[in-house]
Amino acid sequence: MLRLQRALTLARAGVPFAETAARSGYADQAHLARDVKELAGMPLSALLGRTA
Repeated sequence: MLRLQRALTLARAGVPFAETAARSGYADQAHLARDVKELAGMPLSALLGRTA
C-alpha cells in the first residue's frame, strides 16, 4: 500500500506513469498497472480521472 500511495502522489503531480513506476519501486509500468488494478479495481488513468 505504501508503494501504491507513493505512486499515486507522483502520478497526481504529473510524473509520467513509467517514471512514476520506477521512482515508486515497481519493476516497470506494467507492474504498476497490475498493482493499481488489483488494489483499486480500476486502471491508473481512471483512478486519476484522466482519459487513456
